[in-house]
Amino acid sequence: MTTKRKDRDDAFHRFFIREGERLRRLGLLMTGDPERAVDLAQEALARTYRHWGRIRHEDPGPYARRILVNLVRSAHRRRLLELRHNRPALEVVDSRSPQVDEYLRVTEALKALPPIRRATVVLRFYEDMSEAEIARVLDRPLGTVKSDIHRSLKKLKDLLDESERESA
Repeated sequence: MTTKRKDRDDAFHRFFIREGERLRRLGLLMTGDPERAVDLAQEALARTYRHWGRIRHEDPGPYARRILVNLVRSAHRRRLLELRHNRPALEVVDSRSPQVDEYLRVTEALKALPPIRRATVVLRFYEDMSEAEIARVLDRPLGTVKSDIHRSLKKLKDLLDESERESA
């Protein structure tokens, strides 16, 4: 091993001893996951070593901490994108059965309703519950359930009419 490389490795080893645990704790505070914290610290140290010749050796700690923070931020953004884009795509395919096509249209329209209103419609027309039963199940006043159903049906009618015009 050349002297220059040995000096570089010795300097990084001292840095590793001084900052490794600190990076792990930072990862733990940022993620709350001890195993993930260890992985983040290791990745930050590996990337720091890779760029060791280009960073300031007086205090490379901020460089390594910035790498760790950026790793956490990137993972968070990636998770948000996955959640946003991993919704199962409802592919509309021409069907020989008009009932299937109508089911798909209604299902898409139901997604536009707020959850409580969607529940009132599904309980009323899919579960065939009375308005009084729905009020008991959802623990809502009977008048509110009636209003929710009325408003939901109006919204669904508008959405389904719009969908019909778009497909024509």
